[in-house]
Amino acid sequence: MTADKRTVTTDALETLGSIITESEKRDAIHLAVDNVVAAHTLRPGEDVGFLSDGTVGTCDTPVGIVDPFLKTTVKKGERFWIVVYPRQITSLRHVWTHPAFPEVPEVAGLSAVEAKATPRSQSEQWLRDYAEGIPVDYDELMENAKSYLEHGEYWHEGDRFDGEFIPLEFWNHYEAVTGTSVPESKRGSFFSCAC
Repeated sequence: MTADKRTVTTDALETLGSIITESEKRDAIHLAVDNVVAAHTLRPGEDVGFLSDGTVGTCDTPVGIVDPFLKTTVKKGERFWIVVYPRQITSLRHVWTHPAFPEVPEVAGLSAVEAKATPRSQSEQWLRDYAEGIPVDYDELMENAKSYLEHGEYWHEGDRFDGEFIPLEFWNHYEAVTGTSVPESKRGSFFSCAC
């Protein structure tokens, strides 16, 4: 067996979704996918994103497309692969992260949608555990999150929160507990360091 002496071409992922020139060469790419549930009837290749109930459908903030290789529509309640838009993934090792998808521990066995659609009591427990781990009072955490969302106020307490951050999944649990919809632009950390 001889070693393959061809060079690796990696332009495809950088240009996917654009009209290309003849200089682009054959390539193979990784695209992030997740197992999701249809909110309503969807067509292959249709732009979709997460809805407030954790299902996926047409919305103002799409994050990907319905599996473009399907030969039929996806009906409400059916599971399908969402293919995340190229160049959006923030981490990749065949288990990936993206700001619109909650981080899910691999051992939990939950898809991003199942984690996003967690019942209120489980979300409250997640928030209480998170508060205890910092450690802060649960009510104080929730009040400061609300203040950040409503007034843009960061939680200042000297160096108390140095190195701390609000994980992305926090906001999914916050939404489930409070019924408040949190826009993507606000899904950051509201802790302030001493600097």
